[in-house]
Amino acid sequence: MNDSHLITANVCNGIPGQGQVYHCSDLSDEERERCYGRAELEIPSSIVAGETVEVTFRFILGETALGEGAGLRVAWRWPFDWSDPQTDDPDRPNHATLARPDGVSIDLRYQLRGDLDPWHHDLDLRVREGSLEPGDIVEIHVADWEASTFATPDGAFLFVINPDGHDQWIRLVDPPRFTVAPGSPEQLLAISPGDGIVGEQAIVRVRAVDAWENATPIDAPILLGEGVDIATPALCSRYPVWGFPVTWSTAGVHRLSASSGNLCTSSNPTLVHEDPPETRLYWGDVHAGQSEIGCGAGSLDHHYAYARDVASLQFASQQANDHYVSREIWQHVRDVTPRHDAAGEFLAYLGCEWSPPTVDGGDRNVLYLSDEPRMRRSGRFFTEREPDPEPDLPYAPEFLYAFRDEEVFLNLHVGGRPTNLEWHAPKIEPLFEIHSTHATSEWFVFDAIEKGYKVGITAGTDGVMGRPGACGPGRRVTRNVRNGLTAVRATGLQQRSVAEAFLARRCYGTTGARILLDVDVDGHPMGSAIEIAGPPTLNLRVDGTAPIERVDLLRDTEVIHTWDVAPPEPGRYRLLWGGAKTRGTAGDQRQIWDGSMSIEPGRLFDVRTVGFQGAVDQLAHAGDRVDWISATAGTDAGFTFASSRQGSIDVETEVGTCSVNLEQVQSNSHRVDCGGLDRYIEIGLAPSDASPLGVELQYMDESPLPGEHAYWVRVVQIDRQRAWSSPVYVTAG
Repeated sequence: MNDSHLITANVCNGIPGQGQVYHCSDLSDEERERCYGRAELEIPSSIVAGETVEVTFRFILGETALGEGAGLRVAWRWPFDWSDPQTDDPDRPNHATLARPDGVSIDLRYQLRGDLDPWHHDLDLRVREGSLEPGDIVEIHVADWEASTFATPDGAFLFVINPDGHDQWIRLVDPPRFTVAPGSPEQLLAISPGDGIVGEQAIVRVRAVDAWENATPIDAPILLGEGVDIATPALCSRYPVWGFPVTWSTAGVHRLSASSGNLCTSSNPTLVHEDPPETRLYWGDVHAGQSEIGCGAGSLDHHYAYARDVASLQFASQQANDHYVSREIWQHVRDVTPRHDAAGEFLAYLGCEWSPPTVDGGDRNVLYLSDEPRMRRSGRFFTEREPDPEPDLPYAPEFLYAFRDEEVFLNLHVGGRPTNLEWHAPKIEPLFEIHSTHATSEWFVFDAIEKGYKVGITAGTDGVMGRPGACGPGRRVTRNVRNGLTAVRATGLQQRSVAEAFLARRCYGTTGARILLDVDVDGHPMGSAIEIAGPPTLNLRVDGTAPIERVDLLRDTEVIHTWDVAPPEPGRYRLLWGGAKTRGTAGDQRQIWDGSMSIEPGRLFDVRTVGFQGAVDQLAHAGDRVDWISATAGTDAGFTFASSRQGSIDVETEVGTCSVNLEQVQSNSHRVDCGGLDRYIEIGLAPSDASPLGVELQYMDESPLPGEHAYWVRVVQIDRQRAWSSPVYVTAG
């Protein structure tokens, strides 16, 4: 089922007071075409993600004439990140031209954020002089148009007309859908479970991705490793992913090697136990994002299947904004979700996101532990033929009161409408999201800790591209960075066992890397609240997906100790930039760092990017200069390099500048504060690639503060991937 079936069950869709799309589903397709006209789309049936294509949109008017002020639109949904069409220069890509009848003057403009929700992007046509009569043809041709970057079989455009020039738009019959196919393989990924038991069989999934992080076909790869028996792989029936049955034969930390053609990779670490442990580690995403139910793309069936078979998650939820979810759509969610739930293999949590403006409470992910026929929304961006009688809950106090004794658990996050932490129900709200495709938002967790809340830390996707657990920012139209992941330690892979672990805050979040992290204070695991007589001792073990650069120990929001794990590499340097513009959602936090670095005298060589977030970030090196296109959102990025001489480095960005001689950074890095939200530029010696992949550390706080305090850690790898433990709350006597 796709959105043309789900949404057209309503009379209309749109934000109250803004543009409304009327579906006219009480009319046959023939009647709609006769009265309002026909839509035609000329586009190849299959295009390659991110590549250029020629597209023609054609309106053939029906019996309804369009006079001055009337409009036509071609719109596309929020996640489709086609490059911005332009009308100024026919020699540049994405050039749009208009063909219309003689004697009619029509204005054409592109709107990145129009008023038709969830079809936010559009080409808007307005009749300025004359009128369009029955049978008239209007065409828009876009040449060398850079296509949307995520692969999908559900590429689509919406054609609407507006006879009276106001905010009511009539939907024409949808033209056929098209496919956006993945590009050629650029990178290989191998995903292994978080832990295992000697003698137990598991599945290690191997896939290739294109430049835009879409899974793309490859021949059967090779998987190798010690202490494990590897069987013949099978190709997933639905996605280009190879599954290797493996049986662990020895205990310890295992990393497997995969290769296909000229691509190779190492898997994330798996901790294999000799005997079954009391709790096990599971990777997943309680905020895996939206499908076409909401403002995203792809079916709900695809959402769960992709999370399981491509991203290799062990649990996921679908979190459409509730204001899009009608009674009929909610019934569809309730029907589909349990079909994908299989205890011991994959957990599909029924869910929806309560989504009022931040001032009224802000976004909150609701995950249900049992079926729920009621849809208690914050509001409605639709008009149903038979309105759902269930009253809406638009404000946090009434919402939290209504859910106080329900079988739910909630995840609070920084998304379209960041959660307002003035309201909090600890019994059902154990989770606070520190990272998603919007940004790394440590400030949000800091705020919660400063308010005295007990936080379980999560990270997720909150994506709209139909790639839960395996998503990047595309062209940064709607998102900024790659998705995060959440690890939880539970007694078993059953919905209630995992929910119990979340309610106890036995979880941690990462920026997407499956870093193994185990933290305790005096033997009490993360999430615990304890009272002790003497100084607390924190113990931790980290097994990374790349060498560990440093580990920070925080007490509340203050770093009280740092372990610098990675030694510097003499003769090799690193330039980093990072931070966010300001607090808020994706657009608020996004900071553009486009800039350059040069050396005088000398030459730069062996330049390697660090922390770049996909094809949208680019770097060019020539002789004594490096130029880049880059953005961060609470993250950081940069590159390492060597130089022929220890000359003077000059860095220029849109945010700040930095000048330093390489001789000055041999012992200490040079850092420039660039304002905003922890923005900085830093240059120093690069950490060694030969640094440890895993460490075990211990710290005794010999000067504990009175009262209860949160002890937690931040792990940073040399590739700038991070992990954050949930705190242990300690009251020291």
